[in-house]
Formats: sequence, C-alpha cells, structure tokens
Amino acid sequence: MAIITHAVPKKTNLLAVFFMFIFFVQSNLNAQNTNSDDKVYVKIEVNGMACSYCAFGMEKALKKVSGVDNVAIELEEGMAYISAPKSQKPQKENLSLIIQKDGFTPGIIEFSDQPFKKDDTKD
Repeated sequence: MAIITHAVPKKTNLLAVFFMFIFFVQSNLNAQNTNSDDKVYVKIEVNGMACSYCAFGMEKALKKVSGVDNVAIELEEGMAYISAPKSQKPQKENLSLIIQKDGFTPGIIEFSDQPFKKDDTKD
C-alpha cells in the first residue's frame, strides 16, 4: 500500500497567513469603531429604591432591556445610568414601564451622547 503525499507550496502557506492577518486587522478595526460615539447614555430617576436589594432588582430589570450594555445604579442618589448602542436606543415609555413593573416610580429620564458625570457633592 503506497501513501501518496504532496507538499503544500510555500506560496500557499504565505497566502493563507496573509489573509488571516488581513482578517485579524479588519476585526480589530471594527471592534475599535464601536466607541462612545455610537452609544446613547440614559440617566433615569428611580423613586422608591430604599435598599441594596431594591437596587439589585432594578439593575437586573434594566439589563433585560434590548440593547442595554451597561447598567449602574446609584442607590443614594436614586438614579440609574444605562448605555446602549444608538441603533438600539431605549424608549422612555418602555423604561418607565419597566420601573413601574418593579414597583418603583419613574422620574426624569434624560438622554445624552456623552456619559453622565455623577454628582460627587454631598450636603
């Protein structure tokens, strides 16, 4: 029984490496292009949160909103901060309903192209 083998030319190997390199570079460029310019930031006043369990429940509910990729709850401020891609911008009405379903009262909901700065001044 004869085993037939043939060598792959070096040009083919180099060509494969070249295309893998191009694919890798293109993937990294696409990942870098999804920066803060493509995001919408939302600041939500949530009235009625009294404990860390409330804040945890609110965070969990907001993470379920389609497109939301970041949620931060500030219990002492009674605020929730979320971000999502601009193409999946959450609607005020939907956010209000989610807050109400969790047993809280929605307050002011603000949208921005830039992240909100949290107020560090305490009275």
